[in-house]
Amino acid sequence: MAKRWVFFSPNKILQAEIASKLKISHLLAQVLINRGIIDVASAKSFLQPQIAALGDPSHLPDIEKASIRINEAVRKKEKIVIYGDYDVDGLSATALMYRCLKLIGAHVSYYIPERLEEGYGLNIDAIKKLKEGGAGVILTVDCGINACREADIARTLGIDLIITDHHQPGHEIPNAFAVVNPKLKTSHHGFKGFSGVGIAFKLAWAIGQHFSPQKKVSSEFKDFLLNAVGLVALGTIADVVPLLGENRILTKYGLSALQYTEIPGLRALLDIADLSNTNLDAFHVGYRLGPRINAPGRVGNAGIVVEMLTTTCKERAVEIANFLEQENKRRQDIQLEIMTSAREKIVNEINLDETTAIVLADQKWHPGVIGIIASKIVEEFNRPTVMIAIAADIGRGSARSIPSFHILEALENCKCKLLSVGGHAQAAGLKIHPDNINEFRHMLNSTTSQRLGKTDLVPVLNIDAEVTLSMLSKALVSELVRLSPHGEGNPIPLFAAMNLKIVGQPRRIGSKGQHLSFYAKQGDVAIRAVAFGMGDQIDRLKQNGKTCSIAFVVKINNWMDSENLELEVKDIKFDHEMVSNISGRC
Repeated sequence: MAKRWVFFSPNKILQAEIASKLKISHLLAQVLINRGIIDVASAKSFLQPQIAALGDPSHLPDIEKASIRINEAVRKKEKIVIYGDYDVDGLSATALMYRCLKLIGAHVSYYIPERLEEGYGLNIDAIKKLKEGGAGVILTVDCGINACREADIARTLGIDLIITDHHQPGHEIPNAFAVVNPKLKTSHHGFKGFSGVGIAFKLAWAIGQHFSPQKKVSSEFKDFLLNAVGLVALGTIADVVPLLGENRILTKYGLSALQYTEIPGLRALLDIADLSNTNLDAFHVGYRLGPRINAPGRVGNAGIVVEMLTTTCKERAVEIANFLEQENKRRQDIQLEIMTSAREKIVNEINLDETTAIVLADQKWHPGVIGIIASKIVEEFNRPTVMIAIAADIGRGSARSIPSFHILEALENCKCKLLSVGGHAQAAGLKIHPDNINEFRHMLNSTTSQRLGKTDLVPVLNIDAEVTLSMLSKALVSELVRLSPHGEGNPIPLFAAMNLKIVGQPRRIGSKGQHLSFYAKQGDVAIRAVAFGMGDQIDRLKQNGKTCSIAFVVKINNWMDSENLELEVKDIKFDHEMVSNISGRC
């Protein structure tokens, strides 16, 4: 699919100031500006994140109240149950809190709801069951901010409910013992974008402060927190929250802690993913570790992940890691089957020229993986997408959207055809009666067609800067590494080079010829370019006079003990495409 290139506007004055004061290249300075950094101090903090810059947890609402109550429960030997979620963020948060409370001698257990039977978040049946099991305190992580009815039930049962969550609160706040959420109006914490495990880390820190004789945590607890940032990195990256502000600090240090972790479960997971001797980055967490952790929650029971992340037995950790590997392979097989089916439905049933939102449904689809498929459909067709798995007269749907479109608001407009709906701007979930799916499809398309124009359906590449090939070097790549870790809010720098000559013969590479390799030359400089998944572009490259412009990420390719510059191509344009597909500046 053709992409529209949008260039950031260069700020040469600020660029020069940042470059001069921090002794960095003008190109790196401009990328920092593109990330919203508008002064030298902020640029320095971004390039040199310090763990000492983390905000004091006391700035979060109710966190003092929560930590005091938890320490009281520890002293009185009350049973504390950590109530988590079945995704990476929720599971890592549960494991972090469990390890924290075990460290201070708590009588603690955890509860992870079953995705298909119980769904996301607190449920009343589980609360009643936990009460029967002796729970005096229920501590939620990564869920609960909208559980008003459940909070009332907990209070009625005599349970002190402590909610820690990072999701957007609704109009009504649960009447819980304590509610810790940076997005509450009562929050004085400067940073709001934490993941669920980020909030769990803050609470663990506060607990350590109250458990110690002085506010400063003990050396043992400090060591725990410094190691726990590995779990924070897991959940923060996997939950796709912005890797800016405190998240950047936690992730930067967390990746290092994760790489050298002594937690048996994490070591086993790194081994099974073949990452034990790798310098970990966000990609490894998001695409190698995250899917393995998520797999049981999608196709089975996620509670076993918490066991892996908390066990002290190396043999058991290895056993569970191997199980996760098998579950992930099973998830991949299921996913491939559904993806193939979804593509066939799009080809056979949908006119994309007249469709602004894709709604697909099938009785054979597994509800645990349809969210992944919806994301892939959005990537491929650049339209808001809803995937619905039908079973027992109930359709369970997962919706994903393009960056410019608020999918939850659109679904709210279709509420009369839905049994339930909830979520965020870019991702949402719903339930629907199968008989209403067709009407829902028409209603959603009516809504999207009113709000989305043709240009909105063309995927956008945000280009950090136009460069010449002579500007690229190994030194520049080494300098750009200082921007990592990359993720939401801080993407890998994307550049564009215009009017390149193709030298030599482009060729298809990969086991199935699915990739494209060629040399791009500008002036006296020639650099190898690799375009993954673009093998079918080879004829266009040959037919257009062997000249083109490319959008790319610059990398160093290590091969056979040699290091060479390489351009990882994200898009190729020819002269006749430039006017219509390159637009304004950010």
